[in-house]
Amino acid sequence: MSSQSRNRLRKPTRGRSNQGFTLIELLVVVIIIGILAAIALPNFIGAQDKAREASVKANMRTAQIAAESFATDNAGSYPDSATDNRYLSYLPGGSSGGSNNPGKNPVNPFTNAPEAIVVGGVSDVQATRAAAPGTIAGNAGSIEYSLVTDTNGAKSSYAIRGAGKSKQALSGANGGTLILSNQ
Repeated sequence: MSSQSRNRLRKPTRGRSNQGFTLIELLVVVIIIGILAAIALPNFIGAQDKAREASVKANMRTAQIAAESFATDNAGSYPDSATDNRYLSYLPGGSSGGSNNPGKNPVNPFTNAPEAIVVGGVSDVQATRAAAPGTIAGNAGSIEYSLVTDTNGAKSSYAIRGAGKSKQALSGANGGTLILSNQ
């Protein structure tokens, strides 16, 4: 049989041409991508919030190291206020030693801008730790420093808290407030 006669015997194929996708196929792909995005987006947002809270905790730790360094150089006495330039000189970039050359303020992870440490009002570290997290002065991501005095008025301790995205103090163990302190 010749090739011409074979070609005549074949039935013409009726089907799709190879020119592209049908509208239904494209809609199915778009719907699948939409479903996958709806599943992944909340997880991504949750991961961003956790990363910001971790950054606030790192800023709290920086403030704690500055307070401890200040106390080491000042006979165990802690800074009076978060606005004391002698305390702020112990932040990264400062000249330490109690000079009036303050270091760099920590970067707020919610605004991506340096933000000064705010003055807090914690007077009882243990009671505040046990209490539910309350609102902190300042913005979301702010760091708060409080001087804690003992019954004799000695500058015996400090309390450092950090704010989450809702301006509430970060929570610690057992649902209480996370406080960095030497108590």
